[in-house]
Amino acid sequence: MTPAALVCASCGTELPPNSKFCNECGAAVASATTPAEYKQVTVLFADVVQSMDIAAALGAERLREIMAELVDRSSAVVQRFGGTVDKFTGDGIMAVFGAPVALEDHAIRACLGALGIQDETARLAAEVKDRDGIDLQLRVGLNSGQVIAGEIGSVALGYTAVGEQVGLAQRIESVAPPGGVILSESTARLVEGAVLGEPELLRVKGSEEPVPARRLLGMGERDRAAWRAESNLVPNDPAMISRWP
Repeated sequence: MTPAALVCASCGTELPPNSKFCNECGAAVASATTPAEYKQVTVLFADVVQSMDIAAALGAERLREIMAELVDRSSAVVQRFGGTVDKFTGDGIMAVFGAPVALEDHAIRACLGALGIQDETARLAAEVKDRDGIDLQLRVGLNSGQVIAGEIGSVALGYTAVGEQVGLAQRIESVAPPGGVILSESTARLVEGAVLGEPELLRVKGSEEPVPARRLLGMGERDRAAWRAESNLVPNDPAMISRWP
């Protein structure tokens, strides 16, 4: 694996290896504890729909309780399929499949994780509806490609992934339908056996051209078999594998 450039913790500029100071802002730079590396991954973003409206209706404390439960359930699903929860985004999560441990089937695992997260959200939503009388929905977006992963910056803030592919995953998630999972074209190509919606073009922030995407509806037999072949790495719990055709 090729070592990646350092990233300035102050301004985010990528720097040559062994840089002592940032070329852009002049901030001091020290090597990360775990050197950053280029990784082929699938990035997952999940976000609660209209979280501010929920907070206004129920109060910040109740929203915190709901988010804590949702993050716990979502994190368990991500870990079950071999992914890593990168961060809590305030009203959702970012997860990476394929880093720090490389996984050939990172896109398949991410899709399984995305559907599992939506299933867990549906269960929690039923409880929230009964107690609070509101609708809880999640939108999920996936994108696959090369990222820089490792401990970024002069102060070790934990393992994370950065790069253009991370940003695209987040933008795709932002236009996903409530309760849905949207795949970028690069992810869809890696899960050819999945049950996908018709190709569509999405208008996303930061892109002048529409972004090709497909909606994930379910997983096919071939992808299920591929994942089960790796079951020595990730426990196989059929209860978490839903929406098989």
